[in-house]
Amino acid sequence: MHYPLMDITDRIPEPPKWWLRGIPRYCDYHPHEATFALTNLLVRMRCEGCQREFDVAFGTIAVLQSNVVESVLGYPINLTTGATIKEAHDDPPFHLGEDGFNCIGNSMTAGWVAILQVWEQSGAKWKRRFDLDGPSPDC
Repeated sequence: MHYPLMDITDRIPEPPKWWLRGIPRYCDYHPHEATFALTNLLVRMRCEGCQREFDVAFGTIAVLQSNVVESVLGYPINLTTGATIKEAHDDPPFHLGEDGFNCIGNSMTAGWVAILQVWEQSGAKWKRRFDLDGPSPDC
């Protein structure tokens, strides 16, 4: 569960473009703005409570193959290798429900809707992995 950051989001009229560990980000996504991991992902997630969608970034040390999807436990798995990518997981950012109060989904995990971008670092350069973009087959 992430901290409420309404002191930031309430002062900026536009919604964040993406989130990193519950922190709103207003710049365009690029992996050098995200984590220091070898592989960075921008994933669209859906809150289990209110069904609101968020673009969330996180990093992993895993080298990803094709067919990365959500597992039953909420952790993504690689269907090619069967490996669980435990660090490639995040809670939804703190948000309010439609009634204006704390959304129950803030204390839950969020399901993957789609992988928007995957970048792998090779030395000082980033390489985009377009082959991993796409909707989650679970949706």
